[in-house]
Amino acid sequence: MKGLLYLFPNLLCKDHPVQEAFVPAIVEAVLQLDGLIAESPQGGRSFLYKFKTKKKPNDIPIATLNEHTKKGGVDFLLEPVLAGECWGVVSDSGMPCIADPGAELVAHAHNCSITIKAFPGPSSIMMALVLSGMQGQRFSFWGYLSRDPKKRKEELIAVEKRSRTDRATQLFIEAPYRNVACFQAILDTLRGTTRLCVATNIASPSQYLAVHTIAQWQAMPAPHIHKIPTTFLVEA
Repeated sequence: MKGLLYLFPNLLCKDHPVQEAFVPAIVEAVLQLDGLIAESPQGGRSFLYKFKTKKKPNDIPIATLNEHTKKGGVDFLLEPVLAGECWGVVSDSGMPCIADPGAELVAHAHNCSITIKAFPGPSSIMMALVLSGMQGQRFSFWGYLSRDPKKRKEELIAVEKRSRTDRATQLFIEAPYRNVACFQAILDTLRGTTRLCVATNIASPSQYLAVHTIAQWQAMPAPHIHKIPTTFLVEA
């Protein structure tokens, strides 16, 4: 008999109250875990320590699934579940499979007819959209834009055009150490009337979120976003 695969949310920041971030059903699900597939061993172990587990958290095996996982490596990760065990999937923060590892694993689990259950929880991308007041009926997520300045400019032009044509909010993220360069590229590329939302440290005590037109952003001091997790939202 095949086991179960649980998809768990994780805290967006260590100061996020557990009782606000997790639904009660997660407590019972974690108690069933035989193992955990995590973006990093540290992140996975930290997640387990927030709950009561059937074995000591240090005794629960953790397998890693991240950008370094070799293509096809998900077959190995699902072997214990196919053998009847109950395993969970968790990223270092937010929801797995959304701008984080997990989609390939879930797709393969479907191919293997494994029962999968997901739990609601914090997602910085979705929370930024809700908090921004921008169009929520239509939106697109672009993931990470190109590191190459020329290609990034082309992508930003495409982002703005898509928003204007589809009347839809466009969201993207950047590696925190490239936030400042990305922000400046946005100001240098988009039209003055286009609205930009900058959302950082969502769901933390230091949360910052502001929405202005490009022209307004250009006339004010730049926000402090260097090396801080940030989501950018564009509405033309």
